[in-house]
Amino acid sequence: MTVTLFIATSLDGYIAGPDDDLSWLFTDADYGFSSFYSQVDTLIMGRGTYEVVRKFGEWPYPGKKTVVVSRKGDLEPSTADTKVFNGELPELVKLLDKQESKAVWLVGGGELVRSFLAAGLIDRITVSLHPVLLGKGIPLFPGGFPKTVLIFESAHPFESGLVQLNYHVMSNFDDE
Repeated sequence: MTVTLFIATSLDGYIAGPDDDLSWLFTDADYGFSSFYSQVDTLIMGRGTYEVVRKFGEWPYPGKKTVVVSRKGDLEPSTADTKVFNGELPELVKLLDKQESKAVWLVGGGELVRSFLAAGLIDRITVSLHPVLLGKGIPLFPGGFPKTVLIFESAHPFESGLVQLNYHVMSNFDDE
């Protein structure tokens, strides 16, 4: 099983602007998303991201198993394919592996990404770097995880100025 963080960020490192604003995201092209998404069988997202996605209207991920990580147990899933998980993240990854998930998309948000990094549970990172400076918002990588070594795989620049970076996560190192 492979856990991939496939995410967009502004050049100054934000995955959303103030008030969860996503209007700055480029929507003029696919940027490799369809190819990536066609391989995914399971999504993991934090509660905040889930709440934002639910506001989009129709559920954008039909037929995909979705796990919402939430510390609170009061969340009502919006689809039959959606489950809520409030345990330890290594347990979740083991459970998904046991359920034969093959390609897991770590959707976000920033706090969940930090927790996955801290636990050493991300295998690959694909970042679509948008040539936009937001100045404030939700950071892609909030602090609080160990130094993590990435191995560069590829970069794909697009005419729009967006650059997609692909990395394999080698390992985490405690600086203690």
